[in-house]
Amino acid sequence: MKKIAFILALVMVFAVALVACDETPAESSNPATESTPVENESTPVESTPDEESVPAESTPDESVPEEESEVPAAEVGELVSVGKTYTTSDLFRQSSETWGWDENYPVAYPDEDGVSLTDGVKDPGDSDYKNVVWAGFNGNGTPDFMENGYSWIVIDLGAVTEISKISVYTGSEALGSGIASNNMTVEFLVSDDGENWTSLGTVATEDNASVNFVETTIGTTASGQYVRVQLTRTGWMFVSEVEVYDIAK
Repeated sequence: MKKIAFILALVMVFAVALVACDETPAESSNPATESTPVENESTPVESTPDEESVPAESTPDESVPEEESEVPAAEVGELVSVGKTYTTSDLFRQSSETWGWDENYPVAYPDEDGVSLTDGVKDPGDSDYKNVVWAGFNGNGTPDFMENGYSWIVIDLGAVTEISKISVYTGSEALGSGIASNNMTVEFLVSDDGENWTSLGTVATEDNASVNFVETTIGTTASGQYVRVQLTRTGWMFVSEVEVYDIAK
């Protein structure tokens, strides 16, 4: 019996040893299986900022050409009309008896010394229509107006000039006595020789009773030595200044 008990004890020891050997590889395999997702998770974490940084860096580079393309081709440069000579259609000669045109009467509102339309003075700010800053045109029987349907001013710039803007300053309702800029159109033209004209367009003026003059402007990229402004309105057309700007260099 003692021998049988001893043999059973050895068998049990041997069995326990086998069980211990079977559990060891099972535990050692756990770190291997746990390390795999750690490496897999690190890959997308590192790649995400790299992928997002590409469009972020390229966006401002692509926007630069779009901003540059919006820059205007011609920008306003220097005022080049001040002091330049000019000619005009007939200013109104008003009869004190009929209040209509009469060639035997002096000009009612003259262009003093033939320089006021390019002297750089638009209006002193507190004048009325009798101020020398104003030259008075009127279509009521005036020969040039009756023939052409408009009054005109032609400025000689002295040489062919690249032009960016032309403005004409006309009297508004603030001057009183029927003076206004409403119901008036202004056509702007240029020429190299003073005979063959190219129209830049016609602009309808607006009136402003709170100021003495109204600025009517056209933007352009034309060139010419002569600039012509044609005024059409039933009634008085008072002009204080015509401005011509060249293209910024």
